[in-house]
Amino acid sequence: MRPGALENGFGFGEPELDANSALTELDKGLRSTKLGEQVESIVRFPALFERYPFPILINSAFLKLADVFRTGSNFLRLWVLRVCQQSERHLDKILNVDEFIRRIFSVIYANDPIARALTLRTLGSLGGLIPEKKKVHHSIRVALDSNDKVEVSAAICAASSFAQKSKTFGTTMCMKIASMVQRLSTPIDLKLRLIPIFQHMHHEVQTASMVRKLCLDLLLNYPSQQFVITILHTLTQLAAATITDLTEQVAFLLTYLEDSRPLVKINVLKDLKFLGEKGGHLWDPNHVSALIDCIVKDNNHTSNNGNNDDDAMEIDHPVDCDLLDAQIVHIAFDVIHSLTSSSAILPFVNAQNSSLRQLLQTNIHSSDIISALKAIQITTDLAINWWGNPTETCCTNLVDMASSGIESLLISLCSQTKEDLAEERFRNEVFLDLEKCLACGVLLTKADMSKCEWLCRILIQLFKLPAIAGRSKNLIVQAIGSIGSIDIESVMKVLPDILTILKRMDSQAINNENCTVATLVGIIFQAHQGQTLTAKTMLTLQSTMKLSNLWLAYRMARNSLRYSQPETAVTAFAAMKSEVCSENFHYWLSALHSIASAEHILSDNKTIPRLIPRINQASNLYLQGVATVKAASSPSSSLLFQIEYLRLRSEMLVAFSNFLVSCNTLQLSPPAEIASTVATVMRDELLKSGRIVTQLRKCIREFQNISELYGKLYQTAFDADNDSLLNIQILQQLCRLVARSIERQVVSRDHPSCSDDDQSIHFFSEMNYVNSGNSWTLILSCKKAINVLQTMKKLPTQMVTYQNIECLRQLVQVIIESPLPYPRFFFQTLQITRVKIAVSPQPRKAGEAVTIMHGNNLALKVEGVIQQNSSNSDDSRPGIKVFRKPKAIRITVISTPLLNPRIHLMDPMKLPQETITLSKDVTPHRDYFQAQFLLLVAAGLTSVTVDTSLVDYEGRVWITGPKAVLSVRVLDETGMSGKPTATSIPGPGPSTRPMNLGGSGPGGSLIMPPRY
Repeated sequence: MRPGALENGFGFGEPELDANSALTELDKGLRSTKLGEQVESIVRFPALFERYPFPILINSAFLKLADVFRTGSNFLRLWVLRVCQQSERHLDKILNVDEFIRRIFSVIYANDPIARALTLRTLGSLGGLIPEKKKVHHSIRVALDSNDKVEVSAAICAASSFAQKSKTFGTTMCMKIASMVQRLSTPIDLKLRLIPIFQHMHHEVQTASMVRKLCLDLLLNYPSQQFVITILHTLTQLAAATITDLTEQVAFLLTYLEDSRPLVKINVLKDLKFLGEKGGHLWDPNHVSALIDCIVKDNNHTSNNGNNDDDAMEIDHPVDCDLLDAQIVHIAFDVIHSLTSSSAILPFVNAQNSSLRQLLQTNIHSSDIISALKAIQITTDLAINWWGNPTETCCTNLVDMASSGIESLLISLCSQTKEDLAEERFRNEVFLDLEKCLACGVLLTKADMSKCEWLCRILIQLFKLPAIAGRSKNLIVQAIGSIGSIDIESVMKVLPDILTILKRMDSQAINNENCTVATLVGIIFQAHQGQTLTAKTMLTLQSTMKLSNLWLAYRMARNSLRYSQPETAVTAFAAMKSEVCSENFHYWLSALHSIASAEHILSDNKTIPRLIPRINQASNLYLQGVATVKAASSPSSSLLFQIEYLRLRSEMLVAFSNFLVSCNTLQLSPPAEIASTVATVMRDELLKSGRIVTQLRKCIREFQNISELYGKLYQTAFDADNDSLLNIQILQQLCRLVARSIERQVVSRDHPSCSDDDQSIHFFSEMNYVNSGNSWTLILSCKKAINVLQTMKKLPTQMVTYQNIECLRQLVQVIIESPLPYPRFFFQTLQITRVKIAVSPQPRKAGEAVTIMHGNNLALKVEGVIQQNSSNSDDSRPGIKVFRKPKAIRITVISTPLLNPRIHLMDPMKLPQETITLSKDVTPHRDYFQAQFLLLVAAGLTSVTVDTSLVDYEGRVWITGPKAVLSVRVLDETGMSGKPTATSIPGPGPSTRPMNLGGSGPGGSLIMPPRY
């Protein structure tokens, strides 16, 4: 077997095949006489299903596997079983279900018990496909009475699967399983495996009630530890599914906290935690009180054991008892943590001296790190969830309590020496606890912003500890960055310490801790949003970049563009663009250097004092950047978003330049007599000001058009993060703000084109630092522009004066001189969504048109696959956060008759009809979707365009593509056919050729910038 067969399904280094070719390749392996090649083909089927989840292919593949299962050996049957288990999400796409089950079920009559056991397990994995198949139910019932242990074990597995998915199986098998459990001849281990089947028998109220009563009776008859744990867990799962018995089950479980067996208490607490997460709103305060009493009791028991270690050793007391008692306390804290948002815990929050507060106060400074951490988490969640409660003083006390605990725990965790962290398992646990503790601290600062400065001071002091580990430093600076997104003033106060830390780091330390250094530099840029870097800060950053490697320098320069500090990026990109080994990377870095230079020129009013020359020079650099980004693109990385984003920025600068030039035409206003005559003739009083009015009205249309283009760009960025989308939205509202400001001066209120839409003003007025992402610099400039606009309201608005024009110039200058913060999506794609479509019918030969007879309609079928965060080895990026998911696929079909050059000679009854547009929203099922349309096609040649868009769960439509174009020719009575045209047009997002169910090529490539 090849090494890569299991990882990617088709081995390393092999070209990606289309669906039919891949299935044919695997079919050859199934027909091989060598056992190894057969097994290799079987194990590659799940990857085939994930890549091409089309019903026709899956149906054909499973029928082939069913043949192998029917005629092959038990070893091959085992691997077919594995495929069925791994591909459970694709089983409902099997079309010939009866034939598939018939081939599998035929093995149940074999004399070999192993073959029958494999068949039962396979049928169990198909339970969701055939939940009500009576003959399968009967086979499971018969197999439960078998004398072969392997067959009985398989029957239990199948029974559990069918009980979970079938409504009738549980009713018919309940008494059968109950009798087996109560039978004395049934082995103990078999009873323990049969009891969990009861947890799935909740489809009917009577059956669920009977099962619960039966389990309660079994508790009395079987009081051993294993039976108690198994039965209680079964009752818990049953109560969670039915909901009606949940409160009763909580009270019943709490009675077992008095059990002297530690393992029973541990499992009972786990069940209580599950019920707290499932239905915490159904708990009573009495339940919480009993739980707190259990923790207090076990806490005291642990403390007494710790104080009497010598006595315990003398009586040969087991050491594991202390560990079990500590584990009981930890899980009990988890149960309370699951109830922090439940109303049952509110009385304990409001009371000053409640048992819960005393418990948290006792454990929050405990020497046991886990207990202290869990107490901190509970206190933090209580303070956040009930912040704003009528008894707000109680929440304030909880914040102070949590702050004290966080400070002491952080010091304890960061003081671990390298010797303490020598063991890898312990080291990972310490770092995980530190991450959780820092997360609690950041959550507290969001609830109470007065704690931001306090936490920043503590974190900086911990960072300076000499023995602190590198990973701990990275977690600390990430926490400081999170605080910086909440309160910028707190970070500014620790900025001198950050600069001192960077100055003291040499080249080796910078490259060893590159993630920490990159985050520190990002914090500096974050703190200077809306400000210019000081000379001291600039010198520190430049020296850090010189000592760092190219990748770290690129990350820092990228952050400088994201936080509106282009001066730093200009120097960095100029130095590194000649150091890369790829031509595409060189062009990409050259483009970044051009746009950084353009933004620096716009913001620097000292080198070029006049505004129009600055705009023209920056616009030229942006055009150069657009051309360079196009050169950096490749079939696998088209960079369409980057090109369109830069093009719109260039058009915006051109619009600003045209506006400023138009303002100068005020000096060319005609004499008053001529202007009055023109205004009277045109019936527009504002035309008395001359040609400037018409020029400024053209500028309004320009800014409105750019605003619409930003809206279209927004709709194509489905995979963009929320801050990147906010950046595009801000630029769109900025254009509307400028257009509205000009409109107030040159369009009268009674004019039809005048709009009183002040949405952009309200948009920027409601924005604050917390929800601005990395676009705070741009928002500040817009707020300043709005202040200028407010002063214009005091000036006369029904005539164009030098004062009005000067105010407009100031407004535009404020916006232009603010550097543009680039969105993260411009550099990184954190989410990957691919859509592939196939359109049928297809022409017999490539390049020909689809032909239909006159009088017939065209039956068009569109099927496709949507993949998000694909697991392919090329683009797999674990841990990626999904920002939005598609709820439906909107398929739009446009039928457009093509004009015939001999249209004047045609019969009027046969003239082409108007364009027909059909649209349909389809919900993907297991990543697969399909839609069918019936089109009335006119005689002659017709172009049919199939366009796809994504609809998210908020109802927003995203124009992502792909798009397919198909030509259809209708044959007339004589059977004449026409010339073919068939093309595929990729949309702005990921797309594929519509004729191929997943073939390789640029159509299915991911849109993202080059990776470095």
